[in-house]
Parts: sequence; structure tokens; C-alpha cells
Amino acid sequence: MAQLELKDWIEAWQPSEQNASACTSFWDNRAKTYNEGVSLGEANHVMDLLRSKGILQKNNTVLDIGCGPGRYTIPMAKECKEVFAIDISQEMLQYAKDHATGAGLNNIIYDQKNWEDIHIKEYGWEKKFDLVLASMTPGVYNFSTFKKMLEVSKGYCYLSGFIQRSNQLWDPLQKEILGENSKKKQKEDKIYYAFNILWKLGYHPEIFYQEKIWEQEWDLEEIQQLYRQRFEINHHIQQEDIEKIEKFLDVHQKNGKVIEKTEAKTAALIWRV
Repeated sequence: MAQLELKDWIEAWQPSEQNASACTSFWDNRAKTYNEGVSLGEANHVMDLLRSKGILQKNNTVLDIGCGPGRYTIPMAKECKEVFAIDISQEMLQYAKDHATGAGLNNIIYDQKNWEDIHIKEYGWEKKFDLVLASMTPGVYNFSTFKKMLEVSKGYCYLSGFIQRSNQLWDPLQKEILGENSKKKQKEDKIYYAFNILWKLGYHPEIFYQEKIWEQEWDLEEIQQLYRQRFEINHHIQQEDIEKIEKFLDVHQKNGKVIEKTEAKTAALIWRV
């Protein structure tokens, strides 16, 4: 079997185009629930990992890509000189700002921006950051957005994402609407591509795994809206698709509530540039 070269991995990492507007709406609507579900235990797990590598230093400048409600932004700002926090969702950023205010922090710079749209030279970000962190963010989803992490880091990079994920509602619904194409070009391949590209570039990333199971209770109308928006991120949704989503979730509701259960394995890569 022929060995894949760097160009082969780069060409292979080409997921479907994303609808930025739908993505923004999706995460704005997820912000409140996501903020309520922020796990300090998970934040501590990542922070302990970074500390064990000596990555968090008091004079460091950090970039948090897809910072969300500040799960890592806040603890990193407590230990580092400055944190730049970017997210596509204004609602997510507002929660991060509120957490920072509550913690008495004033060393965080916020920017509502899609990572893909940031021009590194215009921002003056070439080799600016001691740590570039992209934790579970859809903002790094292809080679172009991944390469930018390397370009703005002068120290370390941290990238995490799903490698396996199953959901008792989303999976069968996706198959019903998309058919056999439902599993193509999933973001679950992100770590696989990133690791092999780094290896071909001469880096030796460390990899760490974690298994997670969680349940979320939704109001029926709320989850119907979220699922519609989630489909719109990568697909042109038709009226018949909307009807399928609403009907499917209605079948799974009880007293106007829907329980969503997800089982997942995640992986994190850490490497020095």
C-alpha cells in the first residue's frame, strides 16, 4: 500500500462548506444552555494537562479559538499575562465577559469573529502567541484553518475534537434525511487529519483521550429549532426536511420535553511549533 504524502492528507481534509450565518445562529441559541453546562471538572482536566507540560506561564500570551462562555479563557487569564478570546457567537462572548468580570479579570481581549475570516497579517498575529488553544471548536475544520494555528503560535498548540460520537436522536434523524451520505466528511476526522499532517511536517504531537457521556433535556420547540439550524450549517435544508425533523422529535417527546443522550470519545493533540 502506497504511503500517503503531505499533499494527500491536505487534499483529503476538505469537509463540506459551512453556512456561517447558520453557524452563528446555532451557537447564539446554544449559548445559555452551553454556559449552564460548563463543567469546571473538565476545565480543570485540561488546565492540569497544560500545567504538567509547563505551558502556562505568567508572562505568556494566549489565543483561545472558539472560546465559548470562557471555560478555558477564564482560568488561563488567571495564570497568564494576556488572553485573546475569539468566537463567532456574540452570546457566547457575553457569557465569557460576565465570567471575567465576576473573577475580576481585565487581561482578556474579545473579538466576535470567525477564525476562518481572520487575516493574520492584518491583525499582526504572526508568531504572536505562546499558546494557541482550539478546544472542541468547529472553527478549526480544514487544513486552511488548522494551518493558521501554526502560523500564529511561537510556542505550543492545543487542538481537541471528537473522534467518536453517537447520539440516539441526531444519528437516525441525519440518516433519514441524508441517507448514506450522513456519515461523510464528519468533523470526527479532524484529529486524524491533524495528527498525520503534523507528523508529515516533522512535528511529534502528544495525544490524550477522554470518554464522555451526557444527557440534556430540551423543550420540544427548542430542540426542533436547534436541529434545523444544525442541519443548515452544512446542508441546504428543504421544507420537507424541516417537517421530518419536527415529526421525528415530536415522536420522542414526553410532556413537551425531549431527552438527548450523547456518548463520545474525544482526543487532544499538544505540540510545540
